[in-house]
Amino acid sequence: MPNTSSFRLRPLAPADVSTADQLWASRFGGAPDTRRTWIEAALDPTHSAAGLVAVGPDDALVGVSFLEVGTRRYTRYYLGLDTLEGLDTLDLDVSLASQNGLFHLTCVRADWENRGVGTAFYKRRLERLADRGVSRVFGIAWHRPAPVGSRVLFEKHDFTRIATIERYYARTNSRPHCPACGGTCTCTASLYGRPESF
Repeated sequence: MPNTSSFRLRPLAPADVSTADQLWASRFGGAPDTRRTWIEAALDPTHSAAGLVAVGPDDALVGVSFLEVGTRRYTRYYLGLDTLEGLDTLDLDVSLASQNGLFHLTCVRADWENRGVGTAFYKRRLERLADRGVSRVFGIAWHRPAPVGSRVLFEKHDFTRIATIERYYARTNSRPHCPACGGTCTCTASLYGRPESF
């Protein structure tokens, strides 16, 4: 069993790419080109995206997490607001800033779950966004078939649920290779924002 006090966070590095990609694919799925685009952006010092990894005592990668700063238009696209409007009379009034923090994917190796890695990622991402002067922060929580998911972490860090959307990933056509669905994802998801985001 891993020692919970022995992981540390650091920026994503080129040597992490293969392991981070494999962890993302196995734990969350999604399109390979989406993973590649996010990883490349996070490694580009001129891009607003950032990647973090958690490494264990043997320097093995045990988790990966990404964030982005998006314009109002990109944030609407990222959250699927334009795609979702009009479905089931869904009416989301989300106040967006010109620059919005986006909590993208966080994946933790199964044997390191519930050991503080996700919490550390959430804290570090909030710190990074605060350092950049970004106060409005949003994210999407997959309702994965597991006892604890990202909804718990969003709520633990003062995010508020904006909406829960049935079959979110099918409606936004945004996630092939779901490990829960065995193909194109039809899972439910919730949109979250920090209170200052409204």
